[in-house]
Amino acid sequence: MRLLAKSGLLLLVFALLTSSYALSVDDPQYVVDNSEFGETNPNVIHPGDDVNIWIKVVNDNYDKQLKDVKVEISPHYPFEIKQVNPETGVAEISHLNEGESDTAYFKIHVSENAPSDEYRIDVTVTATEYESGDEPNEREKTLTKIYYVPIYGIAKFEINLDDNNPINPSESEELEVYIKNQGTGTAKYLTLNLAGTSDLNIVGPTTFYLESLSPQTQKLITVDAYAIPTTEDGIYSINANIEWIGEDGAEYTSSIPINLKVKSTIFDNQPFLYLDGVKAISGGQEVTIALANRGTSKLKHCVLEIDGAVELNDNYIRYIGDLEEDDSDSGIYELEVFGDSKTNITATLTYFNEYHEEFTLVQEFELDPANSQVKQEGTNYTFIGLIVVLAVIAYILYRRWKKRKNSEEE
Repeated sequence: MRLLAKSGLLLLVFALLTSSYALSVDDPQYVVDNSEFGETNPNVIHPGDDVNIWIKVVNDNYDKQLKDVKVEISPHYPFEIKQVNPETGVAEISHLNEGESDTAYFKIHVSENAPSDEYRIDVTVTATEYESGDEPNEREKTLTKIYYVPIYGIAKFEINLDDNNPINPSESEELEVYIKNQGTGTAKYLTLNLAGTSDLNIVGPTTFYLESLSPQTQKLITVDAYAIPTTEDGIYSINANIEWIGEDGAEYTSSIPINLKVKSTIFDNQPFLYLDGVKAISGGQEVTIALANRGTSKLKHCVLEIDGAVELNDNYIRYIGDLEEDDSDSGIYELEVFGDSKTNITATLTYFNEYHEEFTLVQEFELDPANSQVKQEGTNYTFIGLIVVLAVIAYILYRRWKKRKNSEEE
């Protein structure tokens, strides 16, 4: 009896074991879609990838067959099933003999915004198990497995300036540069190198080691950008070259141009007005007011106007035009100023910069006729008459001396 009992127990255990191993599912095999031949890590999945998945189903029973095998996957975020089978997310296998296997194929898409993590996929297999023979003995079998697929986010960078002020030629401008990780993965061993041009470059360190930068975080670096004096107005780039190690262990590089504006600035003390000359003329005074450009940027469309005294020709305005660096020009006015009384005049200069922005400079001058350079116009007959008189006197004296000498000799 004990032997029979033990034999029955063994048969029961064997039956349970054989029934439990009648259906099995291997771990999914996956490859990124469109991966190139010979790629080092074709099974490394990143956000935005399409992934091919193969699931192997095995009939482990030695004496039972499987039919109407249905394999269904139920992915969670960030996966989306793509239709490659008649029914989305479901693959069918018609029949599996004892010990036979077959593979179900699926394709999924990974959301572009998925951060680095392991994400769940449920695989459910249902089948009808039966024995070949005269009397059908069918039984439904169901097996569910849960798998976690690793997704490796990718760091993506953007660079912003805290204040994008124009840079004046021959001057440096402090730049606060923010580098932000807008991607889905952490950048490790992050290095930033800034490279300028012959016209616009960085003063001081150009390479910065930033350690690591997680998604949606940023770091600040401060540098000085310098534009050489001959740099013309325009947009110039400083290239930010970035190198890092991704969470998947791969090396990445990126180059981002930082566009900076170079704009010549006209400083308040750059245009210089001065009184260049005053001289008496018939009817008043001739006054010369000069303008000098003491900066590196051009003064454009300069107009000089005076007020405070009567202009003999009713022409108070002089158009000077454009003045380059260290250039000067002047306006000459004929004013009704008489006697020794001092007269104040106001000179108003209007000019434009390269961007047609208008500026105005007002300056007062005091005219003192006592200090004027008096010059008589026309031929100086007084001087000529004086020369003639002196010549006549000299001739008379010479004749007298000659006559006296001749008398003494006789």
